[in-house]
Amino acid sequence: MEKGRDREVKLIRKANRAAAVGRLMLGELSTWQEFLEADTVDLKKLPRKNLKGAVEDVKNRLSKEIDKFSKKNFEGGISEDKLANLYEDIKAYRGIEMPLKEFEEKYAKIKKNVVKGSPPHLTVNISLWGFQFQFPEDELSKDVAVGLLMAHDASKELKKYEKLSHAELSKIRFEIGKQIKLKKFGSRSVLISSFNLMEAYLNGLAWDYLQKPPEAILSSTQNKSLNDSAQTSIRDKILKYPKIISGKEVWETEPPEIDNFINIVKPFRDSLVHPSPFNAPEKFGGYDKLRNLYRIDFDTAFLCCQLLLKIIEQIHFFIKPDESKLPDWFIDLQSTILAIENDSIST
Repeated sequence: MEKGRDREVKLIRKANRAAAVGRLMLGELSTWQEFLEADTVDLKKLPRKNLKGAVEDVKNRLSKEIDKFSKKNFEGGISEDKLANLYEDIKAYRGIEMPLKEFEEKYAKIKKNVVKGSPPHLTVNISLWGFQFQFPEDELSKDVAVGLLMAHDASKELKKYEKLSHAELSKIRFEIGKQIKLKKFGSRSVLISSFNLMEAYLNGLAWDYLQKPPEAILSSTQNKSLNDSAQTSIRDKILKYPKIISGKEVWETEPPEIDNFINIVKPFRDSLVHPSPFNAPEKFGGYDKLRNLYRIDFDTAFLCCQLLLKIIEQIHFFIKPDESKLPDWFIDLQSTILAIENDSIST
């Protein structure tokens, strides 16, 4: 039979673990040693008086703080038992990285205001940095923004040399070469990341849609298109996914931004992703891959981003007509593009 002291130790240990998880999620811990103190302090060796005081603290303060934290962040709250279990999982790996669906099945459903509009396919990340969410669109949109800024800044630096003679330029060849490399690298990175972002966005929409019972029965072709995304072309994803998900015709005719994204920009991206001295097959346009590869510059990258955002914005409001706000990652990338446009006008 469990002794009174053992019960008290177990009660305190569980509460301390739950509190440690709460503090970790809030970003209040700066070392893993602090987190592990919930387990490493030998409570059995505490004097009886101190143990009694700890039990009272759990009842009067700690349990209330844990309850307040759990109700603020989770639907219906999360029990001390679940938080204590989460403590063990975090302890094993010094953090946790888990798909939202799996996290909610194992622990508790996170409140919508905590998720803050992040998509259902997000990954829950708990570390010394706190309770965070990751998802591809956010990561890749940041890649696009960084590449744009890099290419833009290098382009501005190169403009300083436009009026210099060849003899003068020869003296600062290294500095010019450095800026040219940054401009080309940034531009190429933007092109690749933009198409990766478009793929991530569309594949995310398909996965999210398939996780809930569809309002209409999908045909075998539609179901295969959404499930087997690797075999579906980006053109088909752009044109067909919104129609399948919204259940209505999105575009009666292909908008110019989609035509430009696929027929003007994509050949540059394909030439970069599949570089070859062989020309593209005639059925794909028969373009000179090497010529396209060498011609990629900041203007190509910037056009790609502008078309990307126009297409995603249209799709977003077709699928979610009741939402007045675009995702935060979209707004951040849009702000970067506007800042570059304004800077280009002013200079």
